[in-house]
Amino acid sequence: MPILEACRTFRKHPYIVLQPFLIDAILLVVLYGSQTSQIKSQWSSRVMLGMGIPSVFQLFSLPFTWFMLVAALLWSFAQGGYIRTLAAACRGSKLPVSQMMRANLRYGLPFLLLQAAIMFAASAASTLLIVMFGAIGSGAALLFLIVFRILFVYLEFTIVTDRVPFDAAFRRAFRTLKQHGPASVGMGVAILAVSGLASLAANLLTKPIPLMLILIMYDAVMTVLLLALMLTYREARRYEG
Repeated sequence: MPILEACRTFRKHPYIVLQPFLIDAILLVVLYGSQTSQIKSQWSSRVMLGMGIPSVFQLFSLPFTWFMLVAALLWSFAQGGYIRTLAAACRGSKLPVSQMMRANLRYGLPFLLLQAAIMFAASAASTLLIVMFGAIGSGAALLFLIVFRILFVYLEFTIVTDRVPFDAAFRRAFRTLKQHGPASVGMGVAILAVSGLASLAANLLTKPIPLMLILIMYDAVMTVLLLALMLTYREARRYEG
């Protein structure tokens, strides 16, 4: 099973969570050091449906401020290297820091633009389904967003690991989703469940130390789930030859 293999891979290569953890730690220091924190303890939860490197700060409903702009830039410019470390771990090797940094710089701006476009498209499509079909549309919108998220995780993997143009990358990502639909959707549901529980905990426990513990656990669990998707993606590539 991909999840079990992902757990074994993570135990052998725990350093792959270092980059998301460092980014979250930097954001936590910046947020509380600025003395303008807008995070207040409350009963609230949201699920992580966007693309990108895992971050506990994606689980808060924060307004778009200079802090969120810095966060979005960090997430985008860390994504390429993060994907390369996932792929290397699945091969049983370790990615040199120099290669990780080159991947970060190479894919930073493309991923920033791609994520903005995809967030707009996903929001528009889900809103349209809800407006047209009401309560049924809400369920359809959730299913659409799960499939949409996994499709574009595979798209990110394809762009970084196969280095092909966007149209070819999209076709390969779609084929991967078709070949491993049930397993992929199951992992998508797991991503939503984990992010929802982490969001509830993070919104309730907003002091720095509890939040630091939450972000460590969240980044680790999400990395395992993304490793499972990377293993699934690599299996699809082997199947295609």
